[in-house]
Amino acid sequence: MKKKLTFRRVIHLMHLWVGIPCALFLFFICFSGTVYVFNKEITQWFDRDLYTIKTAEGAAKLTADQLKVLVENEKKGMVTAAIQIPQSNTEAWIFSMRPKEDKKSKPQADMKEMQSAPPKAEGRNGKDEKAGPQRKKNERVQMKNFYVNPYSGKVLGDVQTPSAKFFLFVMQFHRWLLIDNHDIGAAITGTAAILMILLQITGMMLWFPAKIKSWKKKHLWKQGFVVKRNASGKRFNFDLHKAIGFYTFLFITIMAITGPVMGFDWYKAGFSKALGVTPMKKGQENEMKSAANTDSLTAISIEAALAKSGEVFTGDLTTKISLPKDNDGVITVQKSKEGFFASPAADRLMIDQYTAQVMKVERFAEKTTGQKIVTLAKAIHTGEIFGTFSKILYFIACLFATSLPITGVIIWWGRRNKTSKKNVVVEEDLVAV
Repeated sequence: MKKKLTFRRVIHLMHLWVGIPCALFLFFICFSGTVYVFNKEITQWFDRDLYTIKTAEGAAKLTADQLKVLVENEKKGMVTAAIQIPQSNTEAWIFSMRPKEDKKSKPQADMKEMQSAPPKAEGRNGKDEKAGPQRKKNERVQMKNFYVNPYSGKVLGDVQTPSAKFFLFVMQFHRWLLIDNHDIGAAITGTAAILMILLQITGMMLWFPAKIKSWKKKHLWKQGFVVKRNASGKRFNFDLHKAIGFYTFLFITIMAITGPVMGFDWYKAGFSKALGVTPMKKGQENEMKSAANTDSLTAISIEAALAKSGEVFTGDLTTKISLPKDNDGVITVQKSKEGFFASPAADRLMIDQYTAQVMKVERFAEKTTGQKIVTLAKAIHTGEIFGTFSKILYFIACLFATSLPITGVIIWWGRRNKTSKKNVVVEEDLVAV
């Protein structure tokens, strides 16, 4: 006899047939996400000899300009792109460096490459669609980060230690499933995240008591919150799936909604528009140019730029200063707090590299709610939104959520092998995934 196709039955089938094909992907995505949550803390612990510094009492730090000279003298052929100055005086500074460009040979090399290179596929607007992303990817690969002792100027080591490489591997697995073509990998994980949103909605609908008239009976709600430890294995597994699904609902739904922002441009655009934010085009944030680009002017010192930023943003903060790559670029300074409850939200200002004039100031507190959410979408997804406190909550939620695909598949497998009508009645409302 065919079961009556009720609304609840339709929701159940949606939950089942969306969950089963995605179960394996969701398990690995949740598991890798759980491992990655405390990547920074674990890496800093393993690399504490590089990350932390011991100095004599009363020792003075070298200036950023002095450190720049010392580091570039040691790392021949490289120039400083950015410097991260930690909030704590016992932590090493991080110098981000890129290969020095040979301006004399560059035009000839580019011309030779253009003459020898095969014709490139053009996009709809007659532009090379792969050149931009590929060039940016190459720049990221060539960029190197080093721990530097700010008191001695000594380069302590490369930031890419074995522990850091391990978590880079975990991140690549989480985002792209280690697929070389990141577009394909992001499409798979992004789609799985979107389907997870549907699973969360349908799962919560099935979590509610089946009949609306039963909602007034308190004892019928209890089964959604507790796990009967003295029940049969099948019932225990079902209660576990239902209870964990409820307790992790908020966190997993937030992760599922924010995950595709990093995978799909169209999703990011829609996500931004839904929050009343006009999506920023790629490269648009770097369009600001110096207003005093002349050969007769000399660039200001890094210390001067830091002093100017200190006038705008006061307090003991973690600072990242990005130096201009071109003669007409601007200096960008970002400042943020660190701590157990600290948000990664950063204030930012742009400074003319010749005149030290503040060209733009962005205070996070002055952004709209929508702008704040869009800006911190990645931090919301990874659990960094409220510092270590929220990371702990995310770790617990993600760890338990990793079990949902497993318990769901076990429920589905048990339903496939049921042999009696009694089991059909008892398990009619069991959730599949």
